[in-house]
Amino acid sequence: MQEMGFQTAGYEAEPPEVMARNINVGVRLLSAAMVSFFGAFLFAYVYLKERDAGAVWRPSSVKVPTGTGIGVLACVLVSALLTGVAVDALRRRGEGAWRGPAAISLLLIYAALGVQCYQWASLPFTPGSGPYASVFVAWTGFYGGVALLTSIYWLQTMVTGSFRTRHVPAGPVVSVAGAAGGEGAISGRIQVEARSFAFYWYFLAGVQVVTFLLLYVVA
Repeated sequence: MQEMGFQTAGYEAEPPEVMARNINVGVRLLSAAMVSFFGAFLFAYVYLKERDAGAVWRPSSVKVPTGTGIGVLACVLVSALLTGVAVDALRRRGEGAWRGPAAISLLLIYAALGVQCYQWASLPFTPGSGPYASVFVAWTGFYGGVALLTSIYWLQTMVTGSFRTRHVPAGPVVSVAGAAGGEGAISGRIQVEARSFAFYWYFLAGVQVVTFLLLYVVA
């Protein structure tokens, strides 16, 4: 049994450059999948709006909740900005400087999800109130459930793991997947994951900008 455990630990270990390549490729594949996912809502939006021969796309009774939409957009954009600040701090000053802005960025994603939930609870229409209403509820619903929740899980995993090991003495970088570095010792995984998360979160912030323009401005 001990021998099997040793073999398993050896199998999980991987060189930092291999881990970096795996994470980078994985996050780009995930972003490409998100393009296809949200592209379905974009197609539904354009198709239903252009085929609106009977002028039923958005009845006058369906009011666009612009205030909460701006709130979600602001939280996402500020969070994306702080993510960039955190990654730059990680590169320049180490893992300890990364934790603060990364934690605030995480709280802003939680705030975006909270504002989005409040919006759903107070919508003046239902998904059956017309094509626009159905696209609005589906698009924002899946953005909250897929984009925001996955981002919260990923960033919170990194932040909490980094805080748990902040008092670990600085030492050599560990190449085992999932290991975090102590104060002043930037682990290979945190360093790579932070950059990869920033790429993913910038992409989702761009999706949110497109969402706001189409659902709140153009519509």
